[in-house]
Amino acid sequence: MRPPYLKPGDKIGIVSTARKITAEELQPAVDCFKKEGFEIVFGKNLFNEQNQFSGTDEERTEDFQLMLDNPEIKAILCARGGYGTVRIIDKLDFTAFQKNPKWICGFSDVTVLHSHIEKNFGIETIHSIMPVQLKKLGGESEAAKTLIKSLKGETLDYQFP
Repeated sequence: MRPPYLKPGDKIGIVSTARKITAEELQPAVDCFKKEGFEIVFGKNLFNEQNQFSGTDEERTEDFQLMLDNPEIKAILCARGGYGTVRIIDKLDFTAFQKNPKWICGFSDVTVLHSHIEKNFGIETIHSIMPVQLKKLGGESEAAKTLIKSLKGETLDYQFP
């Protein structure tokens, strides 16, 4: 099953299921997605800190769960990878998500979400760049453009010499 593609005005949630992150690290990604007409919604615990994590396991679970359950959120971007998603995967309830699928985006530690969702529900996700990387690469990078095109359902075209 393929979640609906995004259109301007749609809401994208940003959470961290693993390592901690700062608002400064996320600002280039926020600017990039707002430029495309999307509204950004941060998880309420996104900027919390618990050792290397973006909050406790319970806080990270709560943030992801709220995004999964919110029908207004059309995509969830995991802010960064690291380690921590495997600690919360079994605490998540995908019931509302199955009724209202949305794009889950990221790589690294987020791969556990991709695998779980595909294996158990057959819902497509996007293995992609994460917001933290746009601080270095910028919103005009090919990786950023590819993610946006994927979310909008636009054709991807690759050229190799």
